[in-house]
Amino acid sequence: MERKLLRSMRLMSAERPSDDELPPTLVIDHLVGLSFDETITPSIHERLSGARERERVQALPQIVDDGSYGDADFTPFEEIAVGGVGVVELAHQRSVGRDVAIKRVRDPSVPGAAAMLLEEGRVMGLLEHPGVIPVLAMGRDGSGHPVLVMKRVEGTTWRALLRDPLQPAWRDFPGDRLEFHLRVLAQVADVAHYAHGKGWLHRDIKPENVMVGPRGEVYLIDWGLAVQVPAEASPQGQGLVGTPAYMAPEMLQGVGPWLSAQTDVYLLGAVLHEVLTGHPRHEGASLRAVLASAWLSERYGYPKETPEELATLANEATSTRPEARPSSAMVFKRRVEAFLTHRVALGMIEKGRVRFAELLDIAHEGRGTDEVELLQRFDGCVALLRRSLELWPGNPRAIDDLSEVLTWRIRRSIEQGDVLAARSSLAELPSASPELELELSRAAERIEQERALAARSGGPSEPWTIAPMRAIAGRASALLGGGSMVALGAAVRAGVVPFAWSTTAAVLAAALGVVAVARLRDGLVDRAGLRELGWITAGSLALTLAGRRIGLSPGQSLALLPVLVAVCVGLLAEGLGRTRARLVAVCAVSGLLAPAVLRWDATFVLDLMGLTAIVGCLVVERPGESAAAPSPAVTH
Repeated sequence: MERKLLRSMRLMSAERPSDDELPPTLVIDHLVGLSFDETITPSIHERLSGARERERVQALPQIVDDGSYGDADFTPFEEIAVGGVGVVELAHQRSVGRDVAIKRVRDPSVPGAAAMLLEEGRVMGLLEHPGVIPVLAMGRDGSGHPVLVMKRVEGTTWRALLRDPLQPAWRDFPGDRLEFHLRVLAQVADVAHYAHGKGWLHRDIKPENVMVGPRGEVYLIDWGLAVQVPAEASPQGQGLVGTPAYMAPEMLQGVGPWLSAQTDVYLLGAVLHEVLTGHPRHEGASLRAVLASAWLSERYGYPKETPEELATLANEATSTRPEARPSSAMVFKRRVEAFLTHRVALGMIEKGRVRFAELLDIAHEGRGTDEVELLQRFDGCVALLRRSLELWPGNPRAIDDLSEVLTWRIRRSIEQGDVLAARSSLAELPSASPELELELSRAAERIEQERALAARSGGPSEPWTIAPMRAIAGRASALLGGGSMVALGAAVRAGVVPFAWSTTAAVLAAALGVVAVARLRDGLVDRAGLRELGWITAGSLALTLAGRRIGLSPGQSLALLPVLVAVCVGLLAEGLGRTRARLVAVCAVSGLLAPAVLRWDATFVLDLMGLTAIVGCLVVERPGESAAAPSPAVTH
């Protein structure tokens, strides 16, 4: 492995401004015992000289009261976190009366540690982003050591959530965990992109450096390794910095012009790898083996159950060549968010397929099939698939499934003789189908010939098969009409409408209904039905006018209408079987109750007529219950 690493380093060094030998960053003897996911901080020669570091610290105001300086604004009272270099404490700010977080160097004797803290505070102060913890002040404590005052942030590290499925903080995030991790990653990428726009690289993006608040707030922390780009290579060379388990290959050469936004993109890809696998991107038995893995960055073979989009993104982002990675952290973020959108779209496709399978099962049964219910299930399938295509335009799975569902609907409508519905579904196909167009054209010609033959022979224009659109229109009309009559009765009793107008209003509404229905084309209402409705309406008009001429009151005239409707339904409802008997019974009961209701309160005649229409709609035999309406064969 080490020979392969050496050979690869030499090849890469030919493309980068470095020597032919191993970069100085691979001098790692001083890192013995370092954990592979622990941050390697800059070595001594990269930091400020001791004198210059002391000058910068002494130039800061004293702001922390640690017992030796009683007038300072900040008083620490609790240690809340300890890192490799720094310590974070809770402190109280007297002037404002709030709690803040104070970060100080854990071991002030470590050369360059103070300078690193000061640089971190400067970078964080320059980056005004919701995902960067605001810096409130920089100063020194009573011992002369630098301190960084920041907004207090509550939460837990992303690493704790990733590695501990029983972490108590999960109670705040009860949803899908993969989606949660991807949304956190997208927000981290957004912070990184903002920093890149300001000319800064983080260089240590990893779950341990991400804080997640209880309300889903995401903060990218620990900017101590941040470097400004474009960076020039130090004439003294640069040491190894970063976290080996996530490190990009170019980071092994230290600071130089080879660092770019794609370096942080690599780190984002390494974190995505951990989200998908539960393990860091680079692993090995020794630190040199882990660094070899980082330098080679070979393509990873993800399990089949890993979403293909995410596996591809993770491998592209951790490519050895920066130019092969996503061009920016924002591009990386958008691809993560696109997967989340596509995931929702795929879920809709699966729901649509389940509903379509249920629809086919119901249609295949062939008994008790409610055409309206089938139409509702069909509409549900189409709506899910169309919404899926809106979320993921051009998705071939959604296009194929939508075509399959619409094709089923077209063929079923053709078998039922419902040319209008078939043409409507044909127009909704994602792509033209000459085969279905020809099939529909031939069916339309055949149906027209059958209707013409039936008309010459005096038979019914079509069998008793209520097409879905006709069934919906009929039921909706009955319910709307019945509800309108009940509302009219209530308006009369409330004094809003004079009772004398009620008869005229009822008759006028019936006449307008006939005119409206007569304007509808074939395929929604048949001519025989129009003739029957016309006879009933004409009889109602004649009876009402005759009642008024012989001196009947408006209420008495209305009371005669249910009787007339009962007679007309009994005479005209031919071939309806049980439906005819049910309608006659409902109308007969209504006619018998009319005189009694009239003596009680004439306005309740209107309620009686409305309820008659509503009950009649409910007892009408549903499509498919009649023996005259056999269920057509359905093919998947």
